[in-house]
Amino acid sequence: MRKFNFRKKHITAKDQSLQEEIVNQYFDKLDLGNVPEVSDHGVEFRSDEIYNRITAQIDGGGKTKSFKKQWLVAASLLAGLCFSAYIFRNNILDLVSPIASKQIAAINGKMINITLADGTKVWLNGGSKLTYPEKFRGDKREITLVGEAFLDVAHDAQKSFIVHTGAIRTQVLGTSFNVKAYPEDHVVKVDVLTGKVGVIGASNNAKRSQTIFLTPAEEVVFNTHNNLAVKKVMVDVNALTAWRNGELVFKNMPLPEVLNTIEHRFNVKINADLNLVRCSISANFTNVSLVNIMKIMSKLVKGKAIQEGTGYRLRGKGC
Repeated sequence: MRKFNFRKKHITAKDQSLQEEIVNQYFDKLDLGNVPEVSDHGVEFRSDEIYNRITAQIDGGGKTKSFKKQWLVAASLLAGLCFSAYIFRNNILDLVSPIASKQIAAINGKMINITLADGTKVWLNGGSKLTYPEKFRGDKREITLVGEAFLDVAHDAQKSFIVHTGAIRTQVLGTSFNVKAYPEDHVVKVDVLTGKVGVIGASNNAKRSQTIFLTPAEEVVFNTHNNLAVKKVMVDVNALTAWRNGELVFKNMPLPEVLNTIEHRFNVKINADLNLVRCSISANFTNVSLVNIMKIMSKLVKGKAIQEGTGYRLRGKGC
């Protein structure tokens, strides 16, 4: 989407706030009654057309206009668009006053805790990346996650909170849940601690994916290769989310997922023989050194851990 540039080198936060205030004032004065849904009228948001009309109006007023007067003219023009402008209120606000996008990453071996603009608390696990807006606008709060995060979402009945993880979308109003979506795992896992969560996977051909609803102690695992989903109940979510407190707990977890978690925690590469892939691990490695973890893992798979450079190779008979 094109952004405005009114021959100014820098637009301050105060100016941006003024832009939004002026546009909102004009929209609030529109008396359009009950505005029908966009789909009912096939109305299309023409950002380029709106942009050109606004800049033409402002340019026509001369270079001596103050910044505030320029935006009064622009907002007046937007109000004149009436019906289509009202429908695309947030689109226009994004056009005239775009919200900055932020990105934060937690390197392997580190965890980051941040609070978003709406009060939602996010714990970002090692090797993860979060993209989010400086503030939320409209009826949705959307973020994008790569890796693993635990979210305690601030409740807002008017604005659903959506987490995008590749082709998977997790939607809530206010709850706490864990999302694990490391690309190398080839699965996306969503576990609910409190509240209710709706998870939507990628569409299969022309068939639209159904929403899978989860309540506390429930989990869904999406296979990103075949888009198949498996729902589980009576899951120990506390153990799965213990990582945000610095703990390292596994309960009947597939070995590949255990190794992936250890890799992100200790920033190390661990390979395992193919015959060990079906092994499941139950262990508490909290405050245990990597060397000792590998010794314990060797016993669990009835084999040994061989150091390869800065990493390890796990060999064994299998489980």
